[in-house]
Amino acid sequence: MKKVLFTAAFAVAGLVSVSAQTSGVEGTVHVGIPVGDASDFSSFNLGVDLAYLHPITSNFKLGAKVGYDHFIAKSDYKDFGGKDFGFIPLAATAKLEFNNNLFIGADLGYAFAATDNIDGGLFWQPKFGYSGSSFDVYAAYKGISVDNDLPNVRNFNADAVSLGFAYKF
Repeated sequence: MKKVLFTAAFAVAGLVSVSAQTSGVEGTVHVGIPVGDASDFSSFNLGVDLAYLHPITSNFKLGAKVGYDHFIAKSDYKDFGGKDFGFIPLAATAKLEFNNNLFIGADLGYAFAATDNIDGGLFWQPKFGYSGSSFDVYAAYKGISVDNDLPNVRNFNADAVSLGFAYKF
């Protein structure tokens, strides 16, 4: 009986450790340079994401992500009352890995405004990079199409070219 319990405990511990190695959870930090409309009033972009990617096939994963993107206002724009602004993107995410550890991926969803006087909008982000066993390094182009219904606030795109680092839990 002791052998059976010991074997069962060992098997459960092994399954837990395998599950932890392939949990599909990724934590990401990224930095970027605003482009397009966002470059008129923002000088820098940074953010964090938390994603869960479920393996569909051996090299394709599909999941969801949530995060926070912060755009830092240009110093000369701040003189005219401009402030930093941020978004909380909620998106579906996909990742296709190749045999040489390279991958392409995409995120698509909605970015909720985390700043007063700005509305949210469509969020999209194609990316490519290198996938290690416990991390990813990638380059991306992020787009947020802000559709303002507020008076005296124009519609704009909060876009950025970014570099990111993801740790796989």
